[in-house]
Amino acid sequence: MTHRTILSTAVLAAFVITSPAFAAKKEAAPAATPPCAGAGKVSKAISKPMSEAQEAAKAKDWPNVIARVDEAKAIPGETTEYDQFLMHEFKGIATTNLKQYELAGPELEATVASPCMSQEDKNARYGSVTQIYYQLKNYDKVIDFGDKAIKAGGNPDLAQFVGNAYYLKNDNENAKRVLLELIKSQESRGKTPEEQTYQIVQSACLKVNDNACVADMSDALVAKYPKAEYWTNVISTLLQSEGGDKQTLNVLRLGAAADALKPGQYTELAQLAIDQGLPGEAQIALEKAATKNPDAQTKERNARLLDTAKKAAALDKTTLDAQDARAKAKPTGDSDVKLGAAYLSYNQPEKAIEALTRGIGKGKLKDPNEAAILLGMAYTQVNNKEEVAKAFNTVSGTPVMTRIAKLWVMKST
Repeated sequence: MTHRTILSTAVLAAFVITSPAFAAKKEAAPAATPPCAGAGKVSKAISKPMSEAQEAAKAKDWPNVIARVDEAKAIPGETTEYDQFLMHEFKGIATTNLKQYELAGPELEATVASPCMSQEDKNARYGSVTQIYYQLKNYDKVIDFGDKAIKAGGNPDLAQFVGNAYYLKNDNENAKRVLLELIKSQESRGKTPEEQTYQIVQSACLKVNDNACVADMSDALVAKYPKAEYWTNVISTLLQSEGGDKQTLNVLRLGAAADALKPGQYTELAQLAIDQGLPGEAQIALEKAATKNPDAQTKERNARLLDTAKKAAALDKTTLDAQDARAKAKPTGDSDVKLGAAYLSYNQPEKAIEALTRGIGKGKLKDPNEAAILLGMAYTQVNNKEEVAKAFNTVSGTPVMTRIAKLWVMKST
């Protein structure tokens, strides 16, 4: 599992360079809490090199800033808290701009520990210190300063660094907690979480055996980042769940729609469809399998199965009107649902919707979830997103079928 090593240089280089000691003498320095010894006035002994450091900073001559601060530090004699604060401040800014983060981290950490920095400025600084320590892989300090930044009302997305730090420390429970909160926060703000955030949460959940969380992250990945590999993983996981042929058939239907099946899985889909009396669906699956470069054995088997499916489908099509009449006459809806599935396989979604709606309306179905999924699939074909969601959202009770329906909604709306 890779992890973020993002360090925004723009953010880190954007410290406001202020030196209240060198402001106009008539302007009093703001009071610090707790009191800052020497606040607002640089000691005479180091005044010259620190003044030169400020001028170098204005010119963005960062090596010269460092040299002048080091010169000030080398001058013998006592220095005040304010002197120490300014030396850390200027050197921290300079080393940050030079991307010397191993030096910048301790310098800037010292500024937020100083009584000479206001709490407001400390709150603004915590985020930058967090990112510097992330770059340095000092994950304990990332967590410490990241938490401080967020609690102080800083950028809530700094939780990304905190969560990643927990994960890299192998503290998977806390990584999961922080990053799930981040996902929720970002979604509430209309922001799409980063792909890697879902990946890290999924990995953390896997390590703590939280299978429900793993499934949730898999589903989130296909919803937000619908790559073939994520769909393949979801379908593979669903196929490992216990369930009968109807459940497997519906998993494979979803996989086919997402173009996430292997050649042999299209064969399995076709065989299950034939067993359910749906040769048209089998024919579609086998024709799709032929485009997936099957091996010789699969290709030969599929050719035989396709010939069977084509013959059965040709005959089935001639009986659709008679099936429709018989289904309408029956008091229960299972025949209507089966007819709807047939219409769907022959690319007649409007007729499928009519038959399926009729069957569901009659009630007393052996498998209402199957009927709801078929109806959702039919509405998908006519691109009626509102009805797609309505149909799939009626699926309930069976965890796997409910998840299949949720994934259809994600894919279709």
